[in-house]
Amino acid sequence: MKKIARHCLILFLAYPTYFLSAQPITASRWTSLFNGKNLVGWDTYLRQPEGTDKPPFGLNNDPLRVFTVAEGAIHVSGQMWGGISTRQEFENYHLRFQVKWGAKKWYPSDTTKRDAGLLYHATGPMTFAYDCWLRSNELQIQEGEIGDFFGVGGGSAEFPMKKVTVRGNMLDQYDADAPLQRNADAIGAGRVYRSGDFESPHGQWTTGELITRGADAVYIVNGYVVNRLFNTYRPALRQQTTRGKLQFQSEGAEVYYRHIELRPVNFSRSGLPKLVADKLAIRGIQADKPQTVRITNQGELVELVAVELIGTDNDRFILDLPAFPLQLAKGKSISLPVRVRPNTAPGTLVKLRLETVLGPVPALEVMLQSH
Repeated sequence: MKKIARHCLILFLAYPTYFLSAQPITASRWTSLFNGKNLVGWDTYLRQPEGTDKPPFGLNNDPLRVFTVAEGAIHVSGQMWGGISTRQEFENYHLRFQVKWGAKKWYPSDTTKRDAGLLYHATGPMTFAYDCWLRSNELQIQEGEIGDFFGVGGGSAEFPMKKVTVRGNMLDQYDADAPLQRNADAIGAGRVYRSGDFESPHGQWTTGELITRGADAVYIVNGYVVNRLFNTYRPALRQQTTRGKLQFQSEGAEVYYRHIELRPVNFSRSGLPKLVADKLAIRGIQADKPQTVRITNQGELVELVAVELIGTDNDRFILDLPAFPLQLAKGKSISLPVRVRPNTAPGTLVKLRLETVLGPVPALEVMLQSH
């Protein structure tokens, strides 16, 4: 009982208290972090060539042109391990970017999944992890696995998570309905798997988003919440991890990044969002016959940033999403067509909820069930 009460208290503090301000909602403005033309405002760092004892290339020394600009995107060849980081530090922000895999893979990662990552709350030195990355937390960018969490020395965090078997190993996975547990605080460890795979097919752009609120964070992939963590904490400093630079990794795979932009989180709200669905459950969902849920705003203006599907095999469901962020005025509605992927097991069940920059919309859940 004590553990259950503690979890409920933490979740209550994490969401509803953000909505107590009486100020009206205002949209925060996006700031571009990459101008699409050059790497002004960014630093690069490269370690030594793989398999050698040569000295590292170091700071802003890139003779192999690992980091360049091509067709309005940052092109990372992946030939060397390293990173490209902002010169500025940030806190309490909503970041979004697009990522697409290239074709090349390099030793020692030439026989594995394409791999990279977004490091955030990143602080020096440049050589803190694997001789080339800042101390940080990671939003994993790996082929077919965008949205996992890795610790890179930025501290451990609390996740709603459960144990799952992945490729024969027992691992942790984010599950919004699971109890809060603290993950391991170790470099390259403490992995917490995303709830599902919502990445675009190879060769297409995937939109990734990161929302940080103090020591909490939310990971979003193509409009779906896939991971959520609370109270990132570094015991050695006896403090939470709340701010730092952003760093994109070069980790043996060719990858492109574009449309990198950020806005501050607006904590002002005029009250709790009040959204109502026209049905509490949709059953018999098929691959070729979408069904629709209509959601109406009965409260004040609210901004929606994503949806979340909660349940095993949540990525078997496909929603036709609007362009987020979406401001929904009082009395206005959105319609969300939903279908399942072919060969989805009959009776597969998930819950749908909506997300704001301050957390899930309270008291709104719609059950979705396959045919």
